[in-house]
Amino acid sequence: MKVIDETTDEEMKRGIIYCRVSSKEQVEGTSLDSQERLCREYAERQDIEILKMYVEEGESAKTADRAEFKKALAFCANKKNNVNYFIVHKLDRFSRKQENHLTIRSILHLGGVELRSVTEPIDETPVGKVMEGVLTAFAEFDNNVRSERSQGGMLERVKEGIWCWPEPLGYYRPTQGANIAPQPEIAPLILLGFEEYSKGTHTYKSLATFLGDRGVKTKKGKIPCPQLMEKMIKNPIYWGFMNVWGGYMGTFEPIVSKELFDKCQEGFKNSSHSAPRSKSNPLFPLCGAVCSVCHGSISGSSSTGRRGKKYPYYHHHSGAHCSHTASIPKESFEQSFVELLGSITPDKKYEKLFKAVVIDIWQSNYKKLDGDNSRVRKEIEKLEQDRQRVFDLHRAHKYTDEEFEEQKRIANESIYQKKRLLQEKAVEEFDMEEALDYCFNFVRATSKTWLEANDQNKRRFQGLVFKGKLEFDGEKFGTPKLSALYKLNREYSGKKSSLVALQGVEPWLQE
Repeated sequence: MKVIDETTDEEMKRGIIYCRVSSKEQVEGTSLDSQERLCREYAERQDIEILKMYVEEGESAKTADRAEFKKALAFCANKKNNVNYFIVHKLDRFSRKQENHLTIRSILHLGGVELRSVTEPIDETPVGKVMEGVLTAFAEFDNNVRSERSQGGMLERVKEGIWCWPEPLGYYRPTQGANIAPQPEIAPLILLGFEEYSKGTHTYKSLATFLGDRGVKTKKGKIPCPQLMEKMIKNPIYWGFMNVWGGYMGTFEPIVSKELFDKCQEGFKNSSHSAPRSKSNPLFPLCGAVCSVCHGSISGSSSTGRRGKKYPYYHHHSGAHCSHTASIPKESFEQSFVELLGSITPDKKYEKLFKAVVIDIWQSNYKKLDGDNSRVRKEIEKLEQDRQRVFDLHRAHKYTDEEFEEQKRIANESIYQKKRLLQEKAVEEFDMEEALDYCFNFVRATSKTWLEANDQNKRRFQGLVFKGKLEFDGEKFGTPKLSALYKLNREYSGKKSSLVALQGVEPWLQE
């Protein structure tokens, strides 16, 4: 009897796999192999046919400007390919910036392609969407914090007068990790270039030709261009000043004197060089909020008292005539904001329910995991029996010593691979609880997290909690648009939430 397969082409689930590592060590290690294997196992569990696999070696997920990533998106965008799922090992393989993540995710969704993570419970349910938002948001925040720590180490070196970035034209590093020093062959020509330009007879174009004729070349071996000359003439590092993080004097040998450098600057005045003022004043992290009455933007500044003491205030931009937010002491304004954070912070009951629902979904998505592990354990048991048979045959002189060593090596390698697979699956189950605890370390103490963050991270954290502008009526902040996790909490508190304890979760909540 002939069996007819009634599964249509439209009903089949198709997907692509995208794997990424960000360092040479990961490329040379097993990270890519592990990602691919786990993604393929996930696709097999979900009955998804894999059409293509894309591998990115040594590229950062902070940007969408990745060659293989672009190819993967283009393949998904082609309707003829009929792709349903974009599969990654973890969300941070897809993107580490929430803004990029949401944008690309939306483009995929419009094309009928859904993002799936092998190790995280994201899907199209309300909880799945919230979990995706939480993981991407706090992954970016954690990445920013680590970047801040890295910058802290660089700042300490800069304070010591050490230039931490690629060497400017005319400088080199005598040894790896050393401070920069004038390059013996090129530095005299750079000095000559400054001297010539100070006479007022050269343009950037003619100066480029002048130095090019004397042997100056770029790091890529090309002749200088006018843009490079402008960058060189305006760079204070040539007189020993590092114009970064407020400005620090270098301990390296300058190529030109400050007097010569100043003569080359357009509109030179005898004043010290200082870094340009930041567009966002770190002293006022809530700048950018708006007045709920006139919708004008709120800024911040400090006034100086008779005895020179500074008094910081939040207020409208100059020229506004609204009395509601004319001038509010910084302490009072930020205290109102802290009270707002306290009012939206989830309580322990919500946290417990949220974790229970997510873990329940997680376990449901991986209900085959126990069965898979049981199958692997049986395979390990059989392999160990086979290895014992190798020893028995060697004792019976059926194997030579060389054959015995080879068969033993093959058996040990097979057992090792199966045991490693069990360990990785155990890590997957454990990682979800760790991820939830990590997220709620920030969420359960929202006010404290904001207060203890440095000025730069305060703004970043605000962006994770709120969507859109904050509104202030002169006394308190209005009801803001919240990010997914906080919004779900507010709905839950108002008994309108889709966060409902799933069957089997209720007893866990009562513990």
